[in-house]
Amino acid sequence: MGEYTKVDDLRLIHEMGAGLGRVKDAFDGLDELRGQYEDDFGDGGLADRFGEFADDWEGHREELADEVARLAGLAKAAARAYDGVDGELARALRASDKPTRP
Repeated sequence: MGEYTKVDDLRLIHEMGAGLGRVKDAFDGLDELRGQYEDDFGDGGLADRFGEFADDWEGHREELADEVARLAGLAKAAARAYDGVDGELARALRASDKPTRP
């Protein structure tokens, strides 16, 4: 039997696009770490190490957020494409069921 996309699969693709969009929004909403906790560490060396981590995290967070946004866009585009193909197939099937006039 051939492979096909089921309605549940299509729903999942739609949900994946929306869910990845929410993940991207969550990354965008995270506070910047740099400068927020240094006083809590007390030790200057530890505060410096945390500052380095915060700087690295900011760069990686932006990269990760961009990738998540790209994946969300791909999932949404795939769902739209599947919806379009499904609609075209349904129209073709309906048209083939119509009796032809002599």
